[in-house]
Amino acid sequence: LPVHVVDDQVYKAHPTLVIATADKFAQIAWRDQVATLFNKDLEGTPPPELIVQDELHLISGPLGTLSGLYETAIDIAAERPKVVASTATIRRASHQGKALFDREVAQFPPSGLDARDSYFSVEAPRKTSAARLFVGLLTPSTSQATLLIRAYAALLHYAEQIDGTPHVRDAYWTLIGYFNSLRLLAAAELQINDDVISQLERLAKLEGTKRREFEDTELTSRVPSSEIPERLKDLERTYPNAFGTVRATNMISVGVDVDRLGLMAMLGQPQTTAEYIQATSRVGRQHPGLIVTLYNGARSRDRSHYESFPTYHSALYKQVESASVTPFSARARDRALHAVVIGLARLSIPEARPNTGAAKVDEFLGELKILTSRILERVERVEAAAYADTEREINEIIEYWREQAEQNPGLKYEADFRPPGAEERASDESLLRGFIQDTDLEEAFETLWSLRDVDVESDLYEEN
Repeated sequence: LPVHVVDDQVYKAHPTLVIATADKFAQIAWRDQVATLFNKDLEGTPPPELIVQDELHLISGPLGTLSGLYETAIDIAAERPKVVASTATIRRASHQGKALFDREVAQFPPSGLDARDSYFSVEAPRKTSAARLFVGLLTPSTSQATLLIRAYAALLHYAEQIDGTPHVRDAYWTLIGYFNSLRLLAAAELQINDDVISQLERLAKLEGTKRREFEDTELTSRVPSSEIPERLKDLERTYPNAFGTVRATNMISVGVDVDRLGLMAMLGQPQTTAEYIQATSRVGRQHPGLIVTLYNGARSRDRSHYESFPTYHSALYKQVESASVTPFSARARDRALHAVVIGLARLSIPEARPNTGAAKVDEFLGELKILTSRILERVERVEAAAYADTEREINEIIEYWREQAEQNPGLKYEADFRPPGAEERASDESLLRGFIQDTDLEEAFETLWSLRDVDVESDLYEEN
């Protein structure tokens, strides 16, 4: 397959299909080559006509807010392509679709007349289709760590004692351990490799069997990205060579599709119901799944979930929280409105595209005004209350851009790289500077390189 994975190669190849993450949107203000993805360098060639957004529920919060803002430029440059988005856990989809894509949402497939048979999906009996059994455990008299040790040991021990074929035993041979934070996961590593083994020895002695041996691994951001594909592949190993325990964070909630998995233990209730549904759906796909949630008796939230366990799980999808997407809010405009204006100009106006085009803003000012009027039209449709402030700030951005170009005829979007020890860059030679970087470029717009880091980091220092 003619697959290109490096950005520069992708820009040159004009691929028919582009697979990317939303954080790449930030590149529109920095790189003139991004315009090639919209075929702006090929006369008579239409821009992308279809956008497929998977896992729509993840585009929320700070990421969703900035994605919706950058999507303004993407949508205008691509001339309103068709958008197909998919998700299994969402609420107020019409509001999120409007804020993100400025589109009216049409659900497909429609709900139909009978919830048990929508033609596309049919309710199946448990005997013919895999189901999931949820179990909640809470021990007010002991710590959550003790509960984890005993629950893990019991699940691992009795998975080996199943009276069935190797095919049946394989479904419950690997225990997926879900943790809400790396701190809890790191603590569990020691408990699993020490206390759980001791508890397994005790269970084996009581029943006169051999202690189960197992292999432990983890799937988290602590693992080098180059090793993640290999570990995911290893999850497909079957009994008796499969992992015994896999410690994971929310990394496992998306994209882990291993049908053989059927056993999960969750330490504490996840922060959102959407995350709970997504994480637990990793098991019980091909075989009946068992999910054991280990609640912390010292936390009121966990006690509440335990007390309303049957009620909560009988209407699980009803509990999904609304997604927060506010693309034209004041703080979002502070962070990225200038990048949308500049990025849209570089995508749509040939004279503005090169790095040196920043100094020629007066030459394409008329076209820039037309583009910004389209931004304001979107603001009026999506968040009318922010129209006046957005209009004022766009005018201020353009005016400041013109002032910078007038003061410096050699103005560039991105200042030339200067090696360490070379003469410092002039503070007015660049229109953009990296977010919390390039502190010598005080006059430049502070601009994101990625949508992954949208907040300022704080450094802590210890005083002697």
